[in-house]
Amino acid sequence: MTPKLGWKQRDNFAVFAIASAASALFSYYSAPWPAQAGTVGETAAKSDLSTISECQKLAQAGKEKEAMALINAALVKKPGSEELHTMRAELRDKAYDLTGAVADLNQSITLQPKKQELFTKRAHIFLKASQLEAAQADINIALRLKPEDPQAIALRGGLNSKLDRYDKAMSDLNHAIQMTPKSYLPYFFRGAVKYKMRELKPAIEDFTKAIELRPQFSAAYQSRGCAYGELKEYDKAIADFNKSISIGVHNAVVYFNRGRTYKILKKYDEALADLNTAIKMGLGTTDRRAPVFCERAEVYLSMGRSHQALIDLNHAIKLNSSDARAYLLRAHAYKQLGDFTRELKDSAMAKELGAKVRGQVSPRALAD
Repeated sequence: MTPKLGWKQRDNFAVFAIASAASALFSYYSAPWPAQAGTVGETAAKSDLSTISECQKLAQAGKEKEAMALINAALVKKPGSEELHTMRAELRDKAYDLTGAVADLNQSITLQPKKQELFTKRAHIFLKASQLEAAQADINIALRLKPEDPQAIALRGGLNSKLDRYDKAMSDLNHAIQMTPKSYLPYFFRGAVKYKMRELKPAIEDFTKAIELRPQFSAAYQSRGCAYGELKEYDKAIADFNKSISIGVHNAVVYFNRGRTYKILKKYDEALADLNTAIKMGLGTTDRRAPVFCERAEVYLSMGRSHQALIDLNHAIKLNSSDARAYLLRAHAYKQLGDFTRELKDSAMAKELGAKVRGQVSPRALAD
């Protein structure tokens, strides 16, 4: 006789989604820093600004490759231009080439070691990459160079949020909002703190304020969609994920979260398409906190595609051999395939790892 299994999982849209969404902290096409007036480099700086302006136009038109080609050609001629390196860092950041973005900002800082804004930009990228010690170091330097800089204070709030120092984060972010009430960044980070504290409706208010101040802020739509998902307002969640994707700053996490939402709504074809996209974009290897293979396996099980579910669950267990949920789902896959010996073995392993054996397992129960 086969055991009766059960798995209760909250519809958690995962704090890592907020963390990953926090990618657009500054404008990718912010105004370049002007050269000092009256210097020999002023004429050269003007040519740099012309190149940067053209890159901005190309990037805003969705022609990122052309923008990158233009900036690369300019840097061949002027490898010592801080402004050009900084612009390329922003283009690389947008393309999620974080290593390349940091390399360019390293060069910019070597050329202009006292320019405070460069440290805030690099701190932003370190935060995005969850390199928290490096982000902390850059934020400290930025605040030494400009002690009351609201962007650096907001970044420190974001760092404290990632470190679960909620009181410190709220103090920094409230202070940043008082200093610059028209800045979207501290509202976004404060929303992330409230989200992590399970204050979902106040989080939505802050994300909405960030959107009001910066209507094309993809990360804020994605994060608000996560909060709506937690509140089971799935249509609103889908609408926000759609908007985030339509803006054009794509990342795997937004497809993962939209796919999870479609799965909950039993729109399995749409769910499968989004989870496939998230996997193609590298989510299963770049962020193992995202249970993308388990999610896709649940969709396959719901569609009766047990063999494909089994492939995903084998991979999930290879990535994390202590994943109770993966073993429990695999037990169900074996049950669908009539392999009751392996079902018993996996259900026992799931129970040992913390899953509760208490009821008939089913794709519906797994999604509740």
